[in-house]
Amino acid sequence: MTPRTARGGLFGPALAGLLLLAGCANRPSELSQLRGLDFAITSFYADRAFERNGACLRPEMDIGRIELVERTGDRFVVDVRYFFEDRAFGRGSGRELRRSGGGACSGWAERRFTLEAGPDGRVRVLEMSGEQRGR
Repeated sequence: MTPRTARGGLFGPALAGLLLLAGCANRPSELSQLRGLDFAITSFYADRAFERNGACLRPEMDIGRIELVERTGDRFVVDVRYFFEDRAFGRGSGRELRRSGGGACSGWAERRFTLEAGPDGRVRVLEMSGEQRGR
């Protein structure tokens, strides 16, 4: 068996995946002090968000990138780029085509989150942009 080069075959997708992961790991150093940042964002999103004008009612989020927009004292405003997927209407259920207008309930998106850091460094989400269910 001959190894394949990065130009084609096996190493191309692997290299692309590694580059994506390397980009995902980059976070502004000011955010490293916030304990539970990813969990707070993904939990808040899971509890409140919907996507595609209500076609995807229970999406889950995989964070790709977090960018610090503003910091004022213990408040942080961040832009989060993420991949979402609504597994309740996932592949093979037959409902994804009807509910989302012809496409699956998955894709890349971006939202803005306002966070507050407590005295112990734990973070909580105060606000999230984008489509949301009533509280």
